[in-house]
Amino acid sequence: MPNYIIAHDLGTSGNKATAFNEHGVLVYSHTFSYDAHFFDKKRAEQDPNDWWKAICVCTQAILKVIPAKDIAAITFSGQMQGCLCVDSSGEPLHNSIIYCDQRAEAEMDQLVNELGYSFMYKTTGHRPSSTYSIEKLMWIKKQNPEIYKRTCKMLQAKEFIIHKLTNNFITEANDASGTNAYDLHTHSWSKDILHVGKIDSNILPDIYNSTDIVGHITESAARATGLLSGTPVIAGAGDGGCATIGAGSIKPGITYSYVGSSAWTSTTATEPIDDPSMRTFTWAHPIKGLYQLCGTMQTAGSSYSWFIETFLKKFSTMKESEIYDILDKEVAMAPVGSKGLIFLPYLLGERTPWWDPNAKGCLIGLGLDSGTDQVARAILEGIAMNLNFSYEIFRKQLTISSCCMIGGGARITSLIQILSSVTNLPIQIPKYLEESTSLGAALIGGVGCSLYPSFDIISKMNPITSQVLPTRDHFEQYQGLQRIFEKAYYANKQIFQDLSTLY
Repeated sequence: MPNYIIAHDLGTSGNKATAFNEHGVLVYSHTFSYDAHFFDKKRAEQDPNDWWKAICVCTQAILKVIPAKDIAAITFSGQMQGCLCVDSSGEPLHNSIIYCDQRAEAEMDQLVNELGYSFMYKTTGHRPSSTYSIEKLMWIKKQNPEIYKRTCKMLQAKEFIIHKLTNNFITEANDASGTNAYDLHTHSWSKDILHVGKIDSNILPDIYNSTDIVGHITESAARATGLLSGTPVIAGAGDGGCATIGAGSIKPGITYSYVGSSAWTSTTATEPIDDPSMRTFTWAHPIKGLYQLCGTMQTAGSSYSWFIETFLKKFSTMKESEIYDILDKEVAMAPVGSKGLIFLPYLLGERTPWWDPNAKGCLIGLGLDSGTDQVARAILEGIAMNLNFSYEIFRKQLTISSCCMIGGGARITSLIQILSSVTNLPIQIPKYLEESTSLGAALIGGVGCSLYPSFDIISKMNPITSQVLPTRDHFEQYQGLQRIFEKAYYANKQIFQDLSTLY
């Protein structure tokens, strides 16, 4: 009986393929890198044929270790918010416009002007933005009408690969909810949004559940990958949705924070949260009937690494890992509140809670006695307090009793303790910190093909290995500091705007 799942994670820099056995144990992985092309300041594209090459190479590598006959199913995690138009044969008509591309600002403005921010937010769970798929498709129709006329379907990264493997055009609810055209309430494409965008609904694929079997490996795909023809293909989910599963956020109120270069805080709910200020956003959860609530920040870990690389690394002969370890110990000894230092971690603008592209990084309160340890601690405290805005929004409508932390930031011990005290929540650390996306994809695939009995197996696949508790008096100090942190943003908001007109 086949007893392995292959999960592909199609990211921006490459594809990571992982194989899990019937016990949910990671047994083998293989990575293949490819390029992204950035140009004209706001444009970002990838060649979808590079994705296909990566899938073939990674699958063949896994099948050198695990026989093809033992593969129960293939599934996916993938980068979201892209736009790839293909013809009726599934051939790309252009390079994929990926999530960080912002060329479609005029199309975003069109949706705002004709439908309004509130309508878009309440319908899709997201603010309108040039980074979403439907705005990009509107741009293609306007700027490249010949491509639009030849378009059979608009696909995301993993959906292009699913067609290459099965000949079927599909999407699933989690990825669909990242297009800015999916109605969270009717679980279908929004007729109003498509009407304003003048987009033919037939161009958008049919929407499935993440755990659905959406096809089987064709004979031609079998020759290219080494898989057996007829092997089931599971829809999978977007990378954020898979990370949510991998972090164990499979039931209402289970919350986690991912801290890498950027960061987000996410929780699971039975219905969308309608935040009046539109600070957070909502995705369809990979588990049918649930919703993934999310608040995100631009520069979390990258703020800390910027400080180390700019002010410490270049003057040291130590390895980078040694610098991080020594600084982590110094931060732990530095006083709570960093002797009055406030750091606004806005090195690339900010999304939650401000949605201000002009926001700048600030270090406020420096004195002659300010040391490296205090500055480093202020940076970590700034990251934690900015993440806490999302917790505060969620807590108005949900009960949150603890939080899981994943990503490379979960290796910074002092950050875990700071976040715990800032939020007044226990912070749980799982076994796998940076493999949650692959874990989530594999679990979705395993449930979809009945290799795993339910999503509850995540507690065995990625068990909690430690827990950090908040310090009560630190929490009380941070409550006061959080309000000053908020005031610091508002006090500098106009200055940020003025600077943006000069540089």
